[in-house]
Amino acid sequence: MPEELKSKEEFMTTLDLASVCYVKRLKDSDVVKLKLRTKKRLYTFKTTPKEANQIVQSLNIPVEEV
Repeated sequence: MPEELKSKEEFMTTLDLASVCYVKRLKDSDVVKLKLRTKKRLYTFKTTPKEANQIVQSLNIPVEEV
């Protein structure tokens, strides 16, 4: 089961352990899911499209659109 991160700070600290970030843009709602894949677990973080774009631009790991 994936674990949901509640804040941007948690997301940024978990980023050090991640190997890839998946970006899922939901069609009907104004929500973007950012998913971090680590060796043992998948972490998800829900955010707005504007904040998601800022986060994705600052990442230094591979990013894949889902």
